[in-house]
Amino acid sequence: MNILVVKPSSLGDILHTFPAVALARQSVPGVHVSWVVSDALVDVVRLYPGVDRVLIFPRDRFRRFWRWPGVWPYYRALRERSYDVVLDFQGLFRSGLVTFLSRGRRRVGFRNAREGAACFYTERVALPPDLRHAVDKNVHLVRTAFGIDAPTPVPDLKVEPTAVRQADQLVREHGLAGGPALLAVAPASRWATKTWPPEFFAGVMDRVVARSPGTVCWLLGTARERPVAEAVAAACRAAVPRNLAGLTDMGTLVELLRRSAALLTNDSGPMHLAACVQVRTVALFGPTDPALTGPYGAGHVVFTGTCPRQPCFLRECPLDRRGCAEAVDPDAVSKAVVEILSTRA
Repeated sequence: MNILVVKPSSLGDILHTFPAVALARQSVPGVHVSWVVSDALVDVVRLYPGVDRVLIFPRDRFRRFWRWPGVWPYYRALRERSYDVVLDFQGLFRSGLVTFLSRGRRRVGFRNAREGAACFYTERVALPPDLRHAVDKNVHLVRTAFGIDAPTPVPDLKVEPTAVRQADQLVREHGLAGGPALLAVAPASRWATKTWPPEFFAGVMDRVVARSPGTVCWLLGTARERPVAEAVAAACRAAVPRNLAGLTDMGTLVELLRRSAALLTNDSGPMHLAACVQVRTVALFGPTDPALTGPYGAGHVVFTGTCPRQPCFLRECPLDRRGCAEAVDPDAVSKAVVEILSTRA
C-alpha cells in the first residue's frame, strides 16, 4: 500500500507526526511511505527511518501565483506514484491542494481543517473533544483512516555514523565529557513571547551548577540564534556554558541531545526533538498551551506564566511587559533540572 503524508512544516509539527506514521507503518502490511515536506525541513523527515521517499514542497512557489509555472516539476514528481491513501496532517489550503493534486484514491484529513482544506478530502475525520495534544490528534487520524486499535509506538530516529562522529568531535573539542551530568539548554525561539530573557537562563544554570557541582552545560541553536546564546553565556556568574549554537546540523544535534541528561528550553523545536529521543525536558511556556503542543511523553516538567491572557498565542506581548517570564521562579526551575540530572546520573 502506498501512503502519502502531507506535513510540510514546522519542526515541532513534523516530530508530532512521527508517532502516527510509525503506527501506520507497523500496522499496515506492505506499506510504502512518501512524505511531502518543505525544503528547509527535509533533514528532519529523513531522521525517521520509516519514510521511504521524500518530496520537497515548493512552498514559496505555491505562495505566489506568478511563480506557479515552476511548480510543474514538483507536480510531476508528486504523480510518479499512485497513492492508495493520502493523509493531510497540516490542514491548510496549500496542504489540501497538494492532497488533491496527488490524485490519491482516498484523501483523508481533519474535519476542522482551516482555509477550506477539507474541501479537497474524500474523508473528513472528526476529533473527539477530549483529544488536545497534537500527537494524539495525528494518531487519531491514522487510527480512523485504517481502523487501527494498536498501541501508539515510540518512533526511533536514525543513528547516523557521520552525525555520531561529529558529535563525538564536538564533545572532545568543547569539553562536554567528564562531568556527572550534561545539561542542554535551548534559549532561543522564533517568537519573542516564547523567548525567556538571557538573565533567566543564566540564573537557572548558575543555580544548577551550585546544586550539582561539575554539571556541564551547553547551548544549542542555529547560527542566527548564536547571539542569543552568547548573551546567555555572558550573563552567567558561576556556570560556564559551551556555546554550540550554529555548530550542529540536525543529525549532530540529535546525537548531542542523546548524550544529555536533560534539556532546559523555551517552547521550541529542540524541545520536541529532545522528547522524541526520550530526553526529559524542563520547558518554559508563556503564550502557548502545553496541553496542545507541550513536550510529549512522561517525565517532562513544564513551567507556565501567570498572565491572565495566557495562552494568548501571540508573537508579540499585547501588554508590553515580560509577565510570562517574570512569573516563573528560576530557583524552582533549577530544582526541577537538578532532580532530573540526579535521576539520570
